[in-house]
Amino acid sequence: PTPIPPTPTATPSPTPTPTPTLAPELAEIARAHGFDPTGDFIVVNQNTQRMHVVKRGVEIRTLPVSTGDPDKGYRTPAWSGRVGRYWGTFLGRGNVWADNGWWLFQAPGGNILIHGLPYLLKDGVKEYEDAQALGLYPASSGCIRLHPQDAEWFTSLQPEGMPIIILPYTGGSSREG
Repeated sequence: PTPIPPTPTATPSPTPTPTPTLAPELAEIARAHGFDPTGDFIVVNQNTQRMHVVKRGVEIRTLPVSTGDPDKGYRTPAWSGRVGRYWGTFLGRGNVWADNGWWLFQAPGGNILIHGLPYLLKDGVKEYEDAQALGLYPASSGCIRLHPQDAEWFTSLQPEGMPIIILPYTGGSSREG
């Protein structure tokens, strides 16, 4: 008898990995502000309370934020430029702390930064302010607030010098935006 060779196991053809694409509106925003949409940049959309982080033309993360609260007379100005130097942990408004601060620019009301949620220290424990606002409505004094873990991630990105675009807030009251 002649031995019958085993049937070779079919090797599945590899499925192509889809090439990530950048949302056309983010690419257009980058171009409109003179930045390369195939490079690195950040877009802060105050109407959606989201920060879009783009690396090499691919959105790598969308983070919920909270910007200036117009109901309390605060605004985060529309602006484009580059992320400035790292401030780390700093004391603001007298007794409120914030971690992972990155300077953006000087505005009429003071410095505008991206940073983690502000907090009070009570018996060595951080009590964060307005965490419920992240991604939903403006609640800051003008800075761009991030969740503490997102602020740590943002700092690990080493964003100094990265182009950033802050779109204007066109909503009504901060709770309607």
